[in-house]
Amino acid sequence: MNFRLQGTENHTVLDPELLEIYQPLMGFEAMAVWINLYHALINGQSVSESDMIQRMNISIKSFRSALQELARFGLVDEGGEGICSVLMPLNPDQLYKSELIPEAEKKRLRPLIEAFHLKRGGLDKKSPGKKEKKEPRVPRISEQQADELTTRFINECKFRPTKQLRERFDLWFEQVTDIRLLEELLARTKKKVALEGTGGTCPSAYTDSIVRQWLVQGIQSYEDLLRQDKLFHEKQEYHRMVEKELGRAYNTLTPAEKEIVDNWSQKWPSPEELRSEIKKAILSGDFQGRGVPGVMFIDKWLRGSQSETPKRAKTYTHEHKASDLRQAIKRKTVSFGDGDDDQ
Repeated sequence: MNFRLQGTENHTVLDPELLEIYQPLMGFEAMAVWINLYHALINGQSVSESDMIQRMNISIKSFRSALQELARFGLVDEGGEGICSVLMPLNPDQLYKSELIPEAEKKRLRPLIEAFHLKRGGLDKKSPGKKEKKEPRVPRISEQQADELTTRFINECKFRPTKQLRERFDLWFEQVTDIRLLEELLARTKKKVALEGTGGTCPSAYTDSIVRQWLVQGIQSYEDLLRQDKLFHEKQEYHRMVEKELGRAYNTLTPAEKEIVDNWSQKWPSPEELRSEIKKAILSGDFQGRGVPGVMFIDKWLRGSQSETPKRAKTYTHEHKASDLRQAIKRKTVSFGDGDDDQ
């Protein structure tokens, strides 16, 4: 009797840059599509679009949107003859210097690269996140401050002291060097525990998610956080107003709808001005569906109202005279036996 191992596959080794730099920029779905494509190809499997959609159980729209995002960051290249090439990721410094990343997004990319280098033994001298002969904007906290904060996190936020937690603290204190920002991190974690409890797990995972979010947003000081919070609350004010006008429940706008509303906020400086435009769109009578129109219809209507040839109100070119109406009534009237029939 002979034996064989069935269903073996080569292990897929991924570069750390993919998960630590590319994924925060592109999102999880695009990264998952790349990993599945790469895994299938290195194992010698033939891959088609329909196979990947069925394997990943995602929609055609989501799959193609992920491909567009991957192409934007140079991880796939859609060539001719219906063939799409899967490309390998660039190292952090190459990605920063490439023309793939717009200047507006490099502010988000730089802290990710800094954190990437810190995890591997310090910043590279040529890293875009470090400038030569210049002191850091915010000094690092002292060992005493780090020990005090560690003790407060454990006692006030009910952290479980472990070796992994110690390593996580070291990473936080390397990435966040503003003592006031760390105090805010403690306050937010403490508030989360007070409202929702621990759920049987260590709340440090929640704290870690905040630190990662701050890195992606480029927050390095308490002043940066205040500006970001102000911007967030301004956006929320627009989101809540739109939900109310469209009869939606609280916080039910999808990420795509929120992005559309954020674009509206750039054109209308106050929620009240935007509210007025939304009411005009609802009362215009252009919506032919049931119920209240959605965000996509409002967006289309607003873009039409802002174009060079705005919509005109419906007008009637023919005017009926009073004599015309009397003649019409006579033609529709039937007389019975009165002898007044029209000749």
